[in-house]
Amino acid sequence: MTVPALRLVPKLTPQAVDTVALGRVANGDLSALGELYDRHARALLRFASRAAGQHEAEDVIQATFLKVAKVASTYDGRSGTARSWLYGITARLIQERHRSLARFARAVLRLGEASAHAFTATDAHRLDIDRGLRRLSDAKRMVIVLAEVEGYTCDEIALMLKVPIGTIWTRLHHARKDLRAFYEGTSS
Repeated sequence: MTVPALRLVPKLTPQAVDTVALGRVANGDLSALGELYDRHARALLRFASRAAGQHEAEDVIQATFLKVAKVASTYDGRSGTARSWLYGITARLIQERHRSLARFARAVLRLGEASAHAFTATDAHRLDIDRGLRRLSDAKRMVIVLAEVEGYTCDEIALMLKVPIGTIWTRLHHARKDLRAFYEGTSS
């Protein structure tokens, strides 16, 4: 009886392991996404904490890996390592979040300008968007964020939420009114 020859399998570099995992993700294997998460999430979380703040970091990392699941097929390895590719996705998501919050802050300022007591430039720094949004019901918060931050029309929001258009108008009106009252109370 002959003994079969042993075949040596070269050990893959971390980069090659990531490239293989991204290929598996692109083919629908979500366990590979978990492997990528296990290898890179901690470092990405540290980066996001420093770049976006601790309160946003976990959401950013979750969004990063959701994005990876969607765009894994676009990774070709030419843009550097998979790690740098993941950092790039994280950085872009942080920038998008900051732009969205800035648009929302401008929208809130516009709401305040329409009221009897307009905000001045020195009052703008006192806006606490998170506190104002937390005071709204979930339904009002969802509608105002979709309308003012994401830029959807009331018709589009009604379709998304499967709610009558009149309900969307009412929620948006009351959310704006509640936010205006909140910010007028905090600016004095």
